[in-house]
Amino acid sequence: MTRCRIEVSGGFLFLAALLYYLDADGVVLWALLACALHELGHLTAIHLLGGGVTRLRLTAAGAELHLSAVRPLPPGRLFLAALAGPAVNLAAALFSARLARIGLEERFYLFAGLNLGLAVLNLLPVGWLDGGRALISLAEMMGKPEAGHRLTEICAVGFAAALTFFGSLLLWQSGGRNFTLLITGLWMAGMAKQERKNGTF
Repeated sequence: MTRCRIEVSGGFLFLAALLYYLDADGVVLWALLACALHELGHLTAIHLLGGGVTRLRLTAAGAELHLSAVRPLPPGRLFLAALAGPAVNLAAALFSARLARIGLEERFYLFAGLNLGLAVLNLLPVGWLDGGRALISLAEMMGKPEAGHRLTEICAVGFAAALTFFGSLLLWQSGGRNFTLLITGLWMAGMAKQERKNGTF
């Protein structure tokens, strides 16, 4: 069995500490739990599909899974592994909403929303997100890997521009109070630029 090394960057620790300090409503811990379920979904699927993970790195930009070169997964299994994380979040969202609906705890609605948001974000067809990885794997299965990379590049630029525009509009309409969408757009633009620099696209 491949041993997985876990690395935590200073940026991740700083961001987690900052968000926890600014979090007056107790949202951060629920969000971290949703993220943990997401990564657990990937890890479980990779293991069940016969692959291995050598390193899990937590950064300010998210989690990075490095697959084992000794036990590589073919495109079809990579496609399933990429969708496993969002699938777990969707299942958690449905289960949490049901628990809240029967009156167990109102906070389960919050957890359901966080899981749903995380699943939808990761399903965007952008190269470094699960939707992009699934799209690239699908293109490889069809014998057109370059087309998959090109399409995820176009989607990355388009989504970054749209989120930044609508995020700026929302920030202006809210009087400077709602900046989450703008930060997401800027983060996506920064990631797209980094991917281009690294030659991933």
